[in-house]
Amino acid sequence: MGVASVSEYVASLNEKQQRHICAFIEFMNAEYPQLTNKISFSMPMWLVGKKMNEGYVAVSAAKNHFSIHFSDEEFLNHLSESLPNCKKGKRCINIKFGDEQSLRAVEESIRDFLKIYGSEGSSSR
Repeated sequence: MGVASVSEYVASLNEKQQRHICAFIEFMNAEYPQLTNKISFSMPMWLVGKKMNEGYVAVSAAKNHFSIHFSDEEFLNHLSESLPNCKKGKRCINIKFGDEQSLRAVEESIRDFLKIYGSEGSSSR
């Protein structure tokens, strides 16, 4: 059985994972408050619409990296080309813990992703 809330998910992680996942959660909630945040597939996910097929961004932690998941495979393929330090997984980009440059690039790309789905952020970043 999976976790029921974002706080449960974070509590299940080790300290390093928590630090990186919490920072991304805080970023998403601050930059994109209009997105619905929930647990789906046992990870924090932000829905662009009411359903997953309307677009989503999610985050999960692994042993040596964390992953940012996108619903759009074409978008992800393009993004991965610009991130030579990151490996691409199934609908996700894997960022090594401490790779702040790649994380910033992914965070900046989220606005472009949301433009595809018609839900731009409210921030001036």
